[in-house]
Amino acid sequence: MSMSLNAMPVTEIGVNDSSVIVKTNEMNGSDNEQPEYDNSTELLDVIAETRRSMDLFLSNKFREAEKRMAVLADRSMYHALGNASLLFIKAMMTCDRADMERAMEAARSGSVVIDRFRARYSIADSIYRIGGMQKPLTDEQIHAELCYAEILMSRAILTFFYDESLTSFIKGAFKIRSCYQSFKECYRILNCATSWLNNADAARNTEVRRQFECGVRMGIGAFNLMLSALPTKLLRLMEVVGFSGNKAAENPTAKKGG
Repeated sequence: MSMSLNAMPVTEIGVNDSSVIVKTNEMNGSDNEQPEYDNSTELLDVIAETRRSMDLFLSNKFREAEKRMAVLADRSMYHALGNASLLFIKAMMTCDRADMERAMEAARSGSVVIDRFRARYSIADSIYRIGGMQKPLTDEQIHAELCYAEILMSRAILTFFYDESLTSFIKGAFKIRSCYQSFKECYRILNCATSWLNNADAARNTEVRRQFECGVRMGIGAFNLMLSALPTKLLRLMEVVGFSGNKAAENPTAKKGG
């Protein structure tokens, strides 16, 4: 049986950039905008700041993007993920060993930061979940599971590229397995009605769900594309333990999250 994750329907995603304050330098008559950071750790604020940093990165403003993410990388799960993602992209573009080592360290430390926000389940909670129910989770706990899955995917890919030994392949396979389990949990949360009620049984902020839904779909699509792009020998090894990837089938899945 294949462990490839299935496609999901489309939802439009909105982004709020309220976390970044921009002021114009009027004293010297310059029209250049100087960004200031309000150091907010509110969930929607850090999501907006991460999105803005990615836009800067894609506009070739690499240093500014990295500085924005490094500010709260030790306190914010999205800053930790964004910082690791920027360094991961840079490492994949340069294929430089030093860049890979730096990206691997950022991913490792970032996963530690993100893990602090994840939900902890007792034995009773696990039994409760078997029945299809879900204990109330905070907005941060829900998004932390998504961030954890995404950063594990980066760690797995870096493991494969950094060292092509059999040991690294085995380590990478275990990371992919953990990544799959996290995305599977995200998919379950997304489709569990009780996940989207707060402790007062009221509906959550719709933006929190839209951002999570976008991330889950994009992540699942990217996960399957990653599997399909693995070298033939490695892909055969992954198929032995039940993984498969179909690039043609999963391209639309990734686009739905964009």
